[in-house]
Amino acid sequence: MKNTSKISLAVLIILWVLSFIAFINSLILVDWFKIGLSLAALVLYLLPLFIRKVLKVSLSTALEVIYYLFIFASLILGEVFAFYGPFPFWDIILHFLSGFILAGIGFSLIGLLGKGKQTMLFSLLFAFCFSMTLGAMWECLEFTFDTVVGTDAQKDTHLRNISTITMQRDGGNHPVRVENIERTEVYLANGEVITIDEGYLDIGLMDTMKDTLINTAGATLFVVVGALGFADKKKLTITKN
Repeated sequence: MKNTSKISLAVLIILWVLSFIAFINSLILVDWFKIGLSLAALVLYLLPLFIRKVLKVSLSTALEVIYYLFIFASLILGEVFAFYGPFPFWDIILHFLSGFILAGIGFSLIGLLGKGKQTMLFSLLFAFCFSMTLGAMWECLEFTFDTVVGTDAQKDTHLRNISTITMQRDGGNHPVRVENIERTEVYLANGEVITIDEGYLDIGLMDTMKDTLINTAGATLFVVVGALGFADKKKLTITKN
C-alpha cells in the first residue's frame, strides 16, 4: 500500500470501517442478503490494491476515490440501507459513475497490455468498449439473479402507453398502440386477482435500457475528457508514472 496516496488511503479506511459496521449490524439482524452484500463490499474495496500488486497498474487518486465511493454508495447505502427506494436518482448517479470508472480502468489496462504502443484514439475506444461490455455483463447478471433466485434487481416500471404486435389480430407485423392504460389485472391460477393501479407493469426492460444508456453517458464523458485532456498530457493523468 506504499504507493497509495494519503487521500485515497484515508477514504478507503473510513469506508471500509463503515462497511464493516454495516456487516456486523447485518449479522445481528441475521439478514443473509445484507450480510453477503456487506462482505462483497469489503472484498471489492481491495480491488485497486489487487490491480496495483498483480497487474502493476496504479489508478489515479481521483479514480480510486470515485471507485471506493461507488462501492459504498451502491452496495452499502443503496442495497443494505435501501437508498434506491426513497432516492430515485440514486441508481442514475451510480450507473453514470460506473460507466466512467470502468472506462478509466479499461484505459489503464490497455496502457499496460499495449506497453504504450497503441494510439490514443485506440486506447479511448478500448476504454469505451470495456465499460460498455462490463455494463452489459452486469445487466445479464441482474437478469440471471432475477430469473433463477427470484430477486428484483431489474426494477419494474409502470407504463401508461405501450406498443405491441401481440395484439395484432390479422397476423401482421404492425405494432398496436395502446394508450392511457389506467390499470392492469393479473389473474392467478388459484383465482386471486391482483390489480395494478398505475398502468401496465414493465418487468425490467425499461430499467435495463435506462441503466445501459446512463452507463454509455458515463463512458462517453470519460472519452471526451480523455480526448480533451491529452491535448496536453499534463492536464490529465489517468495512471501514475
